[in-house]
Amino acid sequence: MSKNYQDIVDEVFCKNYPYRSLRTIFDPFSSEWTETNMDKKVEILKKIIESGKTTVPDLIDDYSDYYTNELANKKHVVSSIEGALAMIIQHLLCKK
Repeated sequence: MSKNYQDIVDEVFCKNYPYRSLRTIFDPFSSEWTETNMDKKVEILKKIIESGKTTVPDLIDDYSDYYTNELANKKHVVSSIEGALAMIIQHLLCKK
């Protein structure tokens, strides 16, 4: 059985990591999003990717699968990913 994205977050950070759901990165309409600034979002995402345990496309696929299938009452979360990534990219491109 392959690991889900939260297992990877646990390995990279620790169990009970406060941003384990990654909604702080992928869901700008969540309360979790407001808990971190853009630099922290980039730092979290960068650390996960630099660990070599996943790629951005796989992380997004796993996150989408989780919120579509395992938490079916949270399907709306998946529709926020593109906008969230656009905001993060905009932040990175405009950073001085």
